Amino acid sequence: MPRPRLAAAVVACALALGGCGSSGSEPPSRQEAIGARLSAGDCARLAATVARQTGRPERHQSEPTAPNSRCEVEGRGFHVSMTLDSAHEARRRYSNRMVEQVQFNASDPAKVPHAVAGVGDESAYNHYASWIPAYSTLYAVRGNRWITLAYSVAGEPRPQRLRQAAALTRQGFRLSAR
Repeated sequence: MPRPRLAAAVVACALALGGCGSSGSEPPSRQEAIGARLSAGDCARLAATVARQTGRPERHQSEPTAPNSRCEVEGRGFHVSMTLDSAHEARRRYSNRMVEQVQFNASDPAKVPHAVAGVGDESAYNHYASWIPAYSTLYAVRGNRWITLAYSVAGEPRPQRLRQAAALTRQGFRLSAR
């Protein structure tokens, strides 16, 4: 089996085994909605981080309503969007999304999930945080909080975009844990 297909198969198996269903095997705290959100103040803090990362002035907009809050930051040559889903079974939606990503894009390595360590919940194969290089988007889940972070900065190489996106996602999890 070619390496990209093998990697995609491994990710799909890990996600399938990682809890796509609600069998009751996970602790209740991982299944129940927690109502976390990104407040307007959280969005301002995230925007300040983006401004430091890009070295460019920014403007930001917040939609702080739980369970689907959002923060958008943009400026000349960049756009960063973070969405926090803390509704019931956000974790399952994340897993389903990653399985679908593999199913529909297995032939293109840039469009399948690439595991990212140190962002989502700890797990075998780090499958609770996934970077899709073709879309410069990081998906990660902790407990019942699913963050989707689209990170587009003109002229910035993909590895650097991933590092910046991972740092912002970790910050988003810290801010939404309060």
